[in-house]
Amino acid sequence: MATEPGSEPAETAWPRPESEPSPTAEEPIAPSANTVQIVDHALLVLKTIAEADRPRGVRELSRDLVISKSSTQRILASLERVGLAVLEEHSRKYVIGPAALTLAWKHAANSDLVGAAAEATTRIAAVTGETACVSTVVDGRRVTVFEAESSQPLRLITGVGRPYSLFSGATGRILLSMLPEAELERLVQAHEASGAGAAADSPELIDRIAAARDLGYAVSRGEWINGGCGVAVPIGTQGSITAALSIYGPEARLSDQRMRDLVPALRSAAAQIAVRWRQPG
Repeated sequence: MATEPGSEPAETAWPRPESEPSPTAEEPIAPSANTVQIVDHALLVLKTIAEADRPRGVRELSRDLVISKSSTQRILASLERVGLAVLEEHSRKYVIGPAALTLAWKHAANSDLVGAAAEATTRIAAVTGETACVSTVVDGRRVTVFEAESSQPLRLITGVGRPYSLFSGATGRILLSMLPEAELERLVQAHEASGAGAAADSPELIDRIAAARDLGYAVSRGEWINGGCGVAVPIGTQGSITAALSIYGPEARLSDQRMRDLVPALRSAAAQIAVRWRQPG
């Protein structure tokens, strides 16, 4: 085909073979298995340093998580660049970074459960004089998502975001009692496999969880902290989130009778939270 002098020759539009359809905007490119694995590893490293009670080094993270040392180093460097990890100069080990606070703040600000629970939980803490908190199940552990501290000089504090075992304390039993049977069985087996609980203890453990389900509340005394007592009631389940309302305090103020006397007030507050939680935003 002739072209004008000085002009670029026209590009011939060859037909695309039928076996190679033209990509469209409606056909997202699926991530490769390698990409998914990298993301999984990065999240696992972040979760591990966030939950650690001490700084963690590259070598031990690589060993414990079964990730190559070079990959672990690259992941930590990436997390450090965005503020999700901090390298301690003296130990050359990593701790969770300040950017995690932004993630936690955004969760609290946008969480339907936290918004629904704040008023009633704060009121229960004021009425009882003890610390009141709302907890959920996160990765097989109980985690406080909202806490109203007691005004008493001697008080118990669980700490928002701090994970605890589901198998100690009143809150854990209530949360376990609300789970589907298959999930409960899986968690009990994992608890035994971890060495934290013997298989011989399982029948008693299941009985205590069943009792909490039948009673609609649970009490604990010195289970997760010496001298500490607690009473918990269910709030409910919405989607994948299961929640409980609890009061914690020193045994000097929380006798068995006192904890039982607090159950009606706790149930009333939990019902208010449940109603607000289920209301559309």
